[in-house]
Amino acid sequence: MKQFLSMSAFAGLLIGIAGLVFLHVGGLGGAILFAFGLMTVTITKTLLFTGKAGYLPYKESLQLIPMVIGNALGCLITAYIASFTINDNALATLHTIMAAREAASWYGLIATSIGTGVIVSLAVYGVRKGTYLPLLYGVPVFIMCGLPHSIADAFYYWVAILNGEFEAWIITAWIMSVVGNYIGCNLPRWFMQKEFEA
Repeated sequence: MKQFLSMSAFAGLLIGIAGLVFLHVGGLGGAILFAFGLMTVTITKTLLFTGKAGYLPYKESLQLIPMVIGNALGCLITAYIASFTINDNALATLHTIMAAREAASWYGLIATSIGTGVIVSLAVYGVRKGTYLPLLYGVPVFIMCGLPHSIADAFYYWVAILNGEFEAWIITAWIMSVVGNYIGCNLPRWFMQKEFEA
């Protein structure tokens, strides 16, 4: 269990680093650099909720609960580090992300998060097939389209909270993104069936 939690927290820390670079760089450049997070997760084989949700056997799905909590705690570590580097430009990017999440309906958050889940599962599928191209293209795609990634959003929310900007809607928005990501992560194997396992 200790190894499970540490690998989950480390995955969150890595995605937090990716989120931090996006806050500082922004735009397409930041979206491309964000891919560092998912690349290092796949290389280190850490336990990222969106990387595992579409691959774990259904009977083992309850493992995703402590995993996503571990991911969020790892994001908190990076958010604390980020609190020493955040400047006005990074805060402006953060507030843009936060405003989009706050304005979205609960079903809109689920729907858009499904898109991210599909992309991340296919990115991991590519890595399992020996190519990083779906990851390198997929990460900028979901970011530039404004699709929520629950673990990246956990990082952004922690940064806002540590900056004294906690609001109750954050909890609901994050849960909706987790639900949407889970559904999206499973769509490739639901549609592809045996081909997905090949």
